[in-house]
Amino acid sequence: MRKRRLFGMLAALLVLAGVGCAAQSGIPPVPQMEREAAPEAMPTMVAEAPEEPAGSADAGGRPTDAAAIERLIIRNANLEIVVRDTESVVDQVSALAEELGGYVIESTVSEYREGKRADLRVRVPAEDLDQALERIRDMAMEVRRENISGQDVTDEYVDLQSRLRHLEATEDRLLTFMEEAEDTEAALEVYDRLQNIQAEIEQVRGRMQYLEESAAMATITLQVTPSELAQPIEVGGWRPQGTLRNAFESLIQVFQFLVDALIVILVLVVPVLAVIALPIVGLFFLIRSIIRRRRGKENQAD
Repeated sequence: MRKRRLFGMLAALLVLAGVGCAAQSGIPPVPQMEREAAPEAMPTMVAEAPEEPAGSADAGGRPTDAAAIERLIIRNANLEIVVRDTESVVDQVSALAEELGGYVIESTVSEYREGKRADLRVRVPAEDLDQALERIRDMAMEVRRENISGQDVTDEYVDLQSRLRHLEATEDRLLTFMEEAEDTEAALEVYDRLQNIQAEIEQVRGRMQYLEESAAMATITLQVTPSELAQPIEVGGWRPQGTLRNAFESLIQVFQFLVDALIVILVLVVPVLAVIALPIVGLFFLIRSIIRRRRGKENQAD
């Protein structure tokens, strides 16, 4: 009896000692099942982010150290400039984009009596945006409007990286399961799931590539107006171009209303009236035919 009590006390002391050691090390004891599952779960947790010093994460848990994560900023610029020769400036801007390693996305030239007006969209390397804007300002007689904006997509990119790692780890496990599948039905089920995972991987990679390219190349939207067209016409405080513009806009609105009304009539009113009128017209002709037959019979009887 004493031996049993002694063994019980020794076992209790060993358990307490084990718990105390675990508490001192700051690591809770891991059950046997979790220890067995740990090696499989490790690929989805490794290399989530570089080790950060205390206090280097924001409220969302993402590192804020610029050395750890390079910020992805999509930069855009809008300019409206007045020039002497529109065509010459368009050629200079196109040559500037090519010189900096960029390209022209869109170019539209409109001709007026006073000269030509152009709308351009060009892309240049983001690190050369300031240089490109400075050289475009030098081409202009006047810069009427300038706006530079940036969109920080770093958080979205980091989320995509984490999602991609998780999907790739899932893909590896599914490939292993498919190789170890013992029957065709199980292999087909794993294959279908694998196809979905691979499609998601391609979508994530495509979005990441789009963000990388957008951050690497800045977009400049440029409106080029000739000096003759930019000068306001004013006679004794009266600007006829304003009245002409208002009249032209009113005329466009009237035409727009007439076209919209015609579309509504042709697409909606006419079909509805046809559906309503066809049975009535058919009934009218049927009654008319019956009346004619009766009258014919009556005339023959007389």
